[in-house]
Amino acid sequence: MPVHTIPVVGRPFARFAGLVGGLTADAALAGLQDGSISGPVVLRPGQGLTEDEWNAISAAAAAEARREPVLAEAGLYKRDPRNILIGDLEQVAWRHWRAVLAVHADNTVLADHDNATAHIPGMVEVEACAQMAMAATEQYLVPSSGDHVFTTKRLDIEFTTFLFPLAATVELRADRADWSRPEVLAADFTATIVQAGLTVAVMRFQARVFERGFFDRLERDRARDAAAARPDLLEQR
Repeated sequence: MPVHTIPVVGRPFARFAGLVGGLTADAALAGLQDGSISGPVVLRPGQGLTEDEWNAISAAAAAEARREPVLAEAGLYKRDPRNILIGDLEQVAWRHWRAVLAVHADNTVLADHDNATAHIPGMVEVEACAQMAMAATEQYLVPSSGDHVFTTKRLDIEFTTFLFPLAATVELRADRADWSRPEVLAADFTATIVQAGLTVAVMRFQARVFERGFFDRLERDRARDAAAARPDLLEQR
């Protein structure tokens, strides 16, 4: 008898589960407890699951192994780790990195977004690409951790298909990374989100990474210029 594979996702992705014959974590647990899930079934983890949820499911049924990714906290400055989208960051070649996409069910973007669709919102993809560049910069491109400020100068993103709450990776390539002056790293990045062997989105962007002291002075001067500007002139721009 063939084995039936069922994707299991976090609660924000219930619509996706309904479209593909999948289950949310709570539905999977309920089905295992009442016997409605039986036979040669393997449960496959998707996005939005907590470690406790998957441990409970695994204890009650045949389920694929799932390991919590190591979140890339350095350089992202997130107060809440549930908003970190990048895990298991690794360098795979010269100025080329790869990570897994890690979407928590309580991610801020998901918490305040519901337009009755089954795919992951595009803003999550934009944020994932930006986080990938910030994390790789902090870990591999600057001389010391915590002493620089990452800013985006320009970006362009193309969505080629929908991103669903299943396993996905984020690839990053630094097309340029040089110190245009001692206090500023100028970098051009290409980030690619891949799912099921397909390119989901490609974001190309320019970044400027400032030494902290230099950035603080630059930001202070521009803040004072903005505050001193005449409101009537600002309205005419």
